[in-house]
Amino acid sequence: MDNSVDGIPAEVGKPASVSGQAQAPEDSSPPAPRNRAATVSGFFALGAVGAIGNFATGIALMNPAVFIALAVLCALIAIPVGHVARFRGKRLGGVGRGVALASILTGWLVLFLCLLGVLVLVGLVAGFAALTGTT
Repeated sequence: MDNSVDGIPAEVGKPASVSGQAQAPEDSSPPAPRNRAATVSGFFALGAVGAIGNFATGIALMNPAVFIALAVLCALIAIPVGHVARFRGKRLGGVGRGVALASILTGWLVLFLCLLGVLVLVGLVAGFAALTGTT
C-alpha cells in the first residue's frame, strides 16, 4: 500500500499535511520566556555609553551639550526600565536580571559622569571669567 502524497512518503501513524508543509511536533515545549524590558534597558544604557564615548573620538566636541543631553536622556530611561526588568526577571526565573542590573549601574555611572562634566565646565568658565576680570 502506498502512503505517499505527491510522491513523498508519509510517516507511519502520523497524518500527512494537507498543504504539503511539515506539522509542528505535538509535544513541543512553550517558547522560552523573554524579558523585553531588560533588552530595552540594555539598549539605552549602551546608547548613553556611546554618547559619552563620542567625547573620546572628538566628535562630541563640536556640540558637547547635545551629547551630554543625549547621554542623560538615555541614562534616565535605562535606570527605571532596568528596575522594571529586574522585577520581571524575578518572575521569569532570572531571565534578563544580569542585563537589567548592568543597565542600572551603567545609567547611574553615566549620570555621575555627566554631572561631573557639567561641574567641570562651569568651574572652567567661572575660572576664566575671574582671570579676565569679567563678570
